[in-house]
Order: sequence, then C-alpha cells, then structure tokens
Amino acid sequence: MTDSGGGDGYEVVVIGGGTAGMTVAKLLARDGTRVVLIEEARTGGDCLYTGCVPSKALIATAGMLATIRRAGDYGVRAGEPELDLPAAIARKNWIIDEIGVVDSPASLAEAGVAVLSGHAEFVDATTIRVGERTITAQRIVIATGSRPTVPPIPGLIESGFVTSDELMELTTLPRRLAVIGAGPTGLELGQTFARFGSEVTVVDRSPRVLARDDAEAAERVADKLRSEGITFRLGCEVEHAEPSRGGKRLSLRAHTGEMSEIEADEILAAVGRTPRTISLRLDAAGVALDGDAIKVDERFRTSSPTIWACGDVTGPPYYTHAAEDQARTVAKNIQGGKSSWSGRALPWATFTDPEIAGVGLTEEAARAKHGDKLEVLRFPYDHLDRAMTDGRGDGFVKVLLAPGGLREILGGEVVGAHAAGANAAEIVQQFAVLMAWRLPAGILAKAVQAYPTYSLAGRQAIGLHWQNRRDDASSSGPVSAVKSWLAKVVER
Repeated sequence: MTDSGGGDGYEVVVIGGGTAGMTVAKLLARDGTRVVLIEEARTGGDCLYTGCVPSKALIATAGMLATIRRAGDYGVRAGEPELDLPAAIARKNWIIDEIGVVDSPASLAEAGVAVLSGHAEFVDATTIRVGERTITAQRIVIATGSRPTVPPIPGLIESGFVTSDELMELTTLPRRLAVIGAGPTGLELGQTFARFGSEVTVVDRSPRVLARDDAEAAERVADKLRSEGITFRLGCEVEHAEPSRGGKRLSLRAHTGEMSEIEADEILAAVGRTPRTISLRLDAAGVALDGDAIKVDERFRTSSPTIWACGDVTGPPYYTHAAEDQARTVAKNIQGGKSSWSGRALPWATFTDPEIAGVGLTEEAARAKHGDKLEVLRFPYDHLDRAMTDGRGDGFVKVLLAPGGLREILGGEVVGAHAAGANAAEIVQQFAVLMAWRLPAGILAKAVQAYPTYSLAGRQAIGLHWQNRRDDASSSGPVSAVKSWLAKVVER
C-alpha cells in the first residue's frame, strides 16, 4: 500500500482501514473533504480477512457436508462426503480476494480518499506521525478496530493455542479441538470443525451458551450442537493449560469446585475481542480510555475536542454493521451535525445451524421493564410452510410487544424480536426496521409478503396479536370488544 494522495493539506485524518474507517473516509470524500486514511496492514479490516467473510465461507463448506449427510431425508442417495480442507481454505481465500477489490487502496483512491501505509501514533491532538512523516489536521478519526482477546490462563501461551484468526488458516484438521468460549465465535467455529470431523469440546464459565441472547433460542442452538456430537463443559473455569504427551491439556474447575481435564490437539481461544489502542500514544492527544476502549459520548467525540472514534475501538457491540452505522454518525458530526447513536434497534446474529438472531430486548429484560403489559408472541417453524418443505421445521420466532398510545390499537410497539432456525437473521431484519422508526406492529401485519417464504414467519407471529385480541373479546367485557373491533378495522 502506498500514499495515493498528494501533499499533506488534509482536513481530516482517519486512522484505521476497516469498515468504520473506510466508511467515514468515503462519506467525507464524497462531500469534497480532503481526507487521508492511514492503515498499517491492509485495507478491508478484520471482517474481510479474519472475521465475518472467511468464517462464513468455511461455515458454508461445513453446511454442504451436513446437507449431503442428510440427503437421505430428502429422498436422495449419497455416500459419506469427504472434506478437502486445503481446497476449502483456497475457496475461502478466493472469496476474500473477490470481495476485497472494493476495499482496496485503488478503490479508495477512486473515491477520493488518499491512503497512507504505516503505523500511526499521536504527537499531539492535531498531529500524527507515520514513520518519518508527520501529518497535521484539525479533525482526526480513530477507527483501529479490535483483536481477539487472549485469556489470562496460566500455561496457555506455553502450551500453544490459536484464535479465530489462525484457526481459519489451518490446512490440517485437528482430531480434538477444545474451544474456550461459548459465544458466537466459539459456537460458529466449533460447529464448523465438528462438521469437518474434529471432536469438539466447548468450555465456558457461564452456565449456558450465548449468554447475551434469548435463553430459549440459545438452548435450541445448544441442543442441535449436542446432537452433532459437540460436548459442552459449561459453568467451568479453565484454571491451567499445559502440554501433554497426547497434545495439550486443560484443567477445569466447575462452579461446584469439582476438577476435571480435557485433552486436545488444538485449543481455540474465543472469549471476545479487545480494542486496538496500544501504541497509538493516545495520552499525547488527551484521549481518555475506558478500560481498553476509547471513551466517547453519544456523538462519538472523545475527550479531545478535535478527535472522534468509532467502531470496535470504542468497545462493544463488536459488529461490522454497528461500526458502519457509527461511522455514518461520525461523518455527519464532523461536517457540523449533531447526530447521536444509541444502537437501540441494532440486530445481531450468530450463524450456527440453526441460526440465532435478535434485536432489542430479550424476553427476560422486556419482562423486567414492562411487567404484565408485555405480550410475548411465539410462532413455531413447524407452522411455517416453507420451513416444513425444506425439512427445517425445528425453530421459532418470538416477538415482544409493549403497548403505547396509538401503537396499542395498531398492534403495540416491538421492543424485541428473536428467532432460532433457518434464515433467522433474515427474519429479524424486518423487526429492526419497525424498531428503528418506532412503527407499530400492525404495519408488518398489513404488508403482503410472498408465499412460501421464511420472512412470513415474522408477519404470522405478529398476526397472533390480533388472534389473541379476538379471543379476549369473546370472553371479556365491552372494553375488550371495542379494542377487538378497532383491531379489525386496522386489519381491513
């Protein structure tokens, strides 16, 4: 990567060439701002090279193996498939190269963004040093992303381990894989390598998987992974790691105090991510930290008035789509706007099989906030025609409704939605739209959707609200009857 801009007369410096940094730079350049993006590795970021893109490519390979193994369920005779791991890695790398074209320095230059290769560090709040060169600008954006967290387990480094970055480069399949962490990364890659043929054991201190997700949806995923041979050691701390004659050994302590051990050929550390702030010399610029993350306000301004930060470097949520949306907020504010960001309607997804996705509050959090006024609508996949034709009837959609003024008559306000099953992430998207614009649920109920599709599960889940109102009216007093009549008017 080389400097594709001329001179140092830049108005904005962006540090970091991942999703957040590229988005800010492109938006500012589009409006005529002279902007330079500094990246010490390669533009595109972790999502392109070591995160979202490569993991989903390998998940697709694992899914193909699983589909072939189930071919008999669909009336197709097929033998046991054989994995060609080097070929799967080559396919993954080809996909990265294809997608990476639009993130290249040449593509950024075409968008009007100068790209400078090298490590950036602050001299002061308006000056950046890159090697022997210094660049001065009145506005600076930090978007250096995050890296996989290395857990402080005694003996882990000496024993040897991999993070998600290295695991997806392996060309030899580990016979036994120990996964530390039952979050999205641990489960996605754990299932992938189990389908590849590894014996997988997942360890986590939490008593359940996907601790931040809807409990019912998370348990549905755990049950499926168990059925595919994955062993879970939940409610356990990894106390020590050491080399063993057979490979590597993890010593575990359960919350009950009971000790046990796991033997593995490889250890995957998948316990989260850590913002990349080391070696930026943030203290020289007066930029405050909150732990490892840069501290920002709702407009993404740091403690230094000339500096903004967005994306993973500001801490969770560590989602590519969150980084992109935050970057849009920063671009507006650098140009004089006063936009804030809350993430209230931010969807998320874990791409296991079955998928699990959500937006807004979990059922537990929604009940704590809304009490008896909360309405929980649950629609099972075995009532969804497309899921049944695909042999994917084991899933559900859950919608959480709260009343509020006119929204109560029009179906209530969606305060959370969750799905576990095939295409769960696609289904949840429509609820994110409702929540972002604070639209009543009846908007979705009125929309005509193609049949048979998975997205119909969302509309059919909302439809349960009207069915419940009619059932209430048939056995209640005149007030409920009036509400039911109003609901029918809305339906028409």
